Amino acid sequence: MEESEMFLRAKPTIPDGYTCRIGVCLAILICLASCTPIPLTPKRGIDIGDGGFLTEEPCGPPCFWGIVPGETTEAEVTEILQERGVFETCEAFDNEVEGGARGIKCGSRVLIDFTEGDDIVREVGFVPSLTITVQEVVAKYGEPEGVLIVPLGVHVIDVQLVLVYPSMLTWVRLSLQKEGPYILEPSTSVKSVVYDVKFNELSYADRSSWRKWKGYGEY
Repeated sequence: MEESEMFLRAKPTIPDGYTCRIGVCLAILICLASCTPIPLTPKRGIDIGDGGFLTEEPCGPPCFWGIVPGETTEAEVTEILQERGVFETCEAFDNEVEGGARGIKCGSRVLIDFTEGDDIVREVGFVPSLTITVQEVVAKYGEPEGVLIVPLGVHVIDVQLVLVYPSMLTWVRLSLQKEGPYILEPSTSVKSVVYDVKFNELSYADRSSWRKWKGYGEY
């Protein structure tokens, strides 16, 4: 699987104790189905810039291209993608029968997941086409409410740091590093951003599992 696919597909979930499963597991783009990554067929690339994450063009978190989790319908998503001229690069998927998800993926850059049994967007994830650093994120939105340390891989363990911004329904997934501890620097880059309506369902107990933000350094 391409690195961009992995970063887009897998969405962080709340950890059980210290172990954190990362992956909404929608089953394609940035990983799809029940936490099992599936390779994507390469398509024409989409230049999405920063996806509006910092520039807020045409809208900012938790809005991507006018698509907002918990609000935007499937019909509206289709219309937006057509207006953007990228609809031909996208394809629908439906893995609900296998316990996965249903949605639309556009190349290896954009993944949209719909609420089970409904046509409302549950989450939207994207891989920026340009470099965004942690320093820029913190300067724009302040310190995250918490962080997650996510181990990835089976034989070779990589780790990823995820910045948590509940007020924006946002997970900011950073670049992978080999093993731990994770060394966070101002120049550490963002690999993908996920807007997730599920933040509204997180309990205090769930939030207490997040690690405290302590600035740059080791995690």
